[in-house]
Amino acid sequence: MKIDQVIFTLALTGVGGFIGYKLGIPAGALLGSMIAVGAASVLGAEPVMPKSYNIIAQMVLGGFLGLTITRDVLPDIKTYLFASLMVLVLLSFSGIVTGYVVSRLTGLELYTLLFGSAPGGMHEIIALSQAYEVDHSMVAVIQTVRRILIVVIYPLLVMAVSKLTKILDYRAMG
Repeated sequence: MKIDQVIFTLALTGVGGFIGYKLGIPAGALLGSMIAVGAASVLGAEPVMPKSYNIIAQMVLGGFLGLTITRDVLPDIKTYLFASLMVLVLLSFSGIVTGYVVSRLTGLELYTLLFGSAPGGMHEIIALSQAYEVDHSMVAVIQTVRRILIVVIYPLLVMAVSKLTKILDYRAMG
């Protein structure tokens, strides 16, 4: 592994992440850097990153997640604990069923699809998948496509349900 390849990869990561962030794409810094490095690789460049950088990135991500846990949120945990557990159980069940069904229908590897269909934060799921023997690059692709489709489709579904049930108002619509 040559240092110039690592510097090239870090530069691509920075430029792609900055562009994604400035464009206002959801998870733009993450998606922009993934697209930049992935595109460079597809176009024949050889971006590389030492494995130790992956560990450092996971530590930094863990630190950012830890920053969300403060004394101010502790009282809310009691209030929302049961609802949070229900969401966890139902989404986990849904993700497992989805991964299993897609694996059976496509013949793709089950464990990769279980991580690919896992609900939740894309950053965390991709980082978690790297600790297991799965195709984490495919997990990243599936999670990225899922994230883009959620950003495009989910607001339309919420609006449709709102119109059908007349329960929700259109706060996000202005």
